Amino acid sequence: MRALPMLLLIAAGCTKPPPAPDGLDASANYMMEHFYDDELKFDAGIEGFLSWYDEEGAALVDEGATLDTVNSYTVGDLTDAAVDHLPLDDEILIDFKKDEWPKRDPQLAKGVVSLALMDCTWDESERYLLRPDQHILFEETFEGYERTYLSDRDVYEQAALDADFNAVKDDLLPFDAAFDREAFGKTLLMTENMVDPTAVLGANMEPYPMNLDLRHGEYEWGDETVGFSAIITYNIGAAWGSSGANALLQSYSIELNVSRPGNKTLRMLTVWAEPKGGGIDADSALALNYAVNKALGSSERLSEVCSGEVEIAKE
Repeated sequence: MRALPMLLLIAAGCTKPPPAPDGLDASANYMMEHFYDDELKFDAGIEGFLSWYDEEGAALVDEGATLDTVNSYTVGDLTDAAVDHLPLDDEILIDFKKDEWPKRDPQLAKGVVSLALMDCTWDESERYLLRPDQHILFEETFEGYERTYLSDRDVYEQAALDADFNAVKDDLLPFDAAFDREAFGKTLLMTENMVDPTAVLGANMEPYPMNLDLRHGEYEWGDETVGFSAIITYNIGAAWGSSGANALLQSYSIELNVSRPGNKTLRMLTVWAEPKGGGIDADSALALNYAVNKALGSSERLSEVCSGEVEIAKE
């Protein structure tokens, strides 16, 4: 996958690329909405993210948030269009004891972004993030983790090593029964996961299902060709603790990992969440500050594993 210069597209009689979204809020929403779309629309999302990074985001790289600075890391609410195409439950259990199931409202999930420059090549970081034992990689985040690959993991990983990706000229329809995952196995990998998180602020959660899909390729950023890996995650329904007092009602994320000089990778991770319980509102400075620094901590951990500073068991 590679973005082509405008004149080359016009000369070839190709469809004109859509305009790139402007700013972080628009780019994050756009990437959620168009993650499975054709190359031109998908690449416009990358352009939006990287333009925001060049103009504003670089100042946030490797910087943790504080209660005073957390507003610099917040991301605008998700639109309905950003998630309508995902196979989500239309109604969400918001009160375990009262059995209340109102219509999903993505605007209630509040978002933050973290940026890090990791000591990994982009395909190395992707290989770690592809592992089924994410509880080994991120031992402070997960008590356990199980992953099912819905297409061939080896084909997908080899495509990154060979820089050989499927062309995506039309929108993918990955949630249609007739969708051929193997036909696009060099570019898109879909997974289903069972996540067992560690306790947060005293809140224990039961294992819950989470969908995570990856898409990779190459992109022209200025005068260089960069490899990239993008990841989308979402919970189909609410996840609850066994006591019925704590829950993760909604969770979504969009991640972009881009190769940088010196065998490094720029990781931009945007997360929206609607937790329940603990007496902390999802949009409070405390909750948002925790979310930023947790995301940054995962990038630091991955960087330490890539550099050899931290050793983890082989699969």
